[in-house]
Amino acid sequence: MNIRVSLTLMLGLLLLHFTVLAPAKTGDANRRLQDYNPLDSAIFMEKQQVAVQEATLVSKTLAVAKSFLGAPYVTGTLEGNAREQLVVNLRQLDCWTLVECSLAIAQTGDGVFGDYLSRLRQLRYWGGTIDGYGSRIHYFTGWLLQAEKSEMLSDLTRDLGGIPYRKKINYITARPAKYPRINKPETLRALAAAEKRINAHSWFYIPQAKISAIEQQIEDGDIILLTSAKRDLDIAHQGFAVRQNGHVHLLHASSLSKKVIISKQPLAQYVLAQKGQTGIMIARIKSGSD
Repeated sequence: MNIRVSLTLMLGLLLLHFTVLAPAKTGDANRRLQDYNPLDSAIFMEKQQVAVQEATLVSKTLAVAKSFLGAPYVTGTLEGNAREQLVVNLRQLDCWTLVECSLAIAQTGDGVFGDYLSRLRQLRYWGGTIDGYGSRIHYFTGWLLQAEKSEMLSDLTRDLGGIPYRKKINYITARPAKYPRINKPETLRALAAAEKRINAHSWFYIPQAKISAIEQQIEDGDIILLTSAKRDLDIAHQGFAVRQNGHVHLLHASSLSKKVIISKQPLAQYVLAQKGQTGIMIARIKSGSD
């Protein structure tokens, strides 16, 4: 690429950056609540080129996730703003944002960055509306619940032999010192309402010892939720199922390896080795959800 083309691309990215961030004349408040780096739009376009090579939404999502292999693991990337905003960071990922961003990129079939932002907002916020810290989905079962109701995913755990997962989820509201942003009464009410919504749903999980027995029913691109050993927390980790040498492995953003990797151990062995995880839930992307 010559200097003139490089400068043209950079100017285009900057123009896109300020165009998307500009307040909408239509009064759409969500467009004023966005935070991203121009490099993110360049990464998005690169990942879109990966996605368009695939035929189905599942294969698109998994291909995008694989293209993130080696990307740095960084936690807390959504927490940098005093005011809640749609944060886009494709340069640094954690286990949640890897899954979320890969799916949102795959869903954006026409390659328009603004459409990607809309898809991401629909996945990340209750009802797709940004209205403070409490409007963001903070429990991954909540994320799954909304995505399933939106017909993006199917929770297959029960059908694959899962047993009841009985917990009272209130990890965040029970720890206000750890989450200072919930100190506002309206935020605390929103989080408590979200926990109530999650607790009203019947959840199932596959215990650690049973994963190997259902391994052949797990497909490439299935979203794997690793259940938490903490009494009031739902999910400890998540990633994508990837088949290698006849076994399912986990493609995930690893806090230990500090980057996106595919687990060396098959999923069943990997979960058994994790002290803070008790089993898995399995969600499958619906092919018609794009």
